[in-house]
Amino acid sequence: MEIGEAKNMIRALPLSGTVPQLWADLGCGSGLFTRALLSLLPPAGTVYAFDKSPQAFNEPGIQFSRLDFEKQALPVPLLSGILMANSLHYISNQLELITRLKTQLRPQGMLAIIEYDTREANPWVLYPVPPEKARRLAIDAGFTNFSLLNTRKSIYQGGGMYLAAIS
Repeated sequence: MEIGEAKNMIRALPLSGTVPQLWADLGCGSGLFTRALLSLLPPAGTVYAFDKSPQAFNEPGIQFSRLDFEKQALPVPLLSGILMANSLHYISNQLELITRLKTQLRPQGMLAIIEYDTREANPWVLYPVPPEKARRLAIDAGFTNFSLLNTRKSIYQGGGMYLAAIS
């Protein structure tokens, strides 16, 4: 996926406004979605990027920390939003994580999930999170809103990907 495709995937998130927003990108990898998110935030926004592996970011507005977000709390103030782009499917106890992440969001904060729309585990998607499972996880974690905002085809296994906003 290229940066333009990543921006198109998350463009449906309600990121407009003039107030600077604080977001986290969990499992940021090389930063494709981190950079896409930062480019869509209102001016002076910040994206805290977290990954188990060291990453390099030179962009003002991106603060990287090496962290295992599955086991450690995020060392950040309350957030406007949290992005998990293709990272939730690596987490065995997804409900526990989502419940904990909810406590790190501002009252109107949002959890944005990009995942593969598959029900079958494979070596790259260990714990699948199809949209209906994401909806159940959101409700069980105490969120009240679940919106499927975008879908696209995936080049992997001919399936699809989706973007959901949970608040």
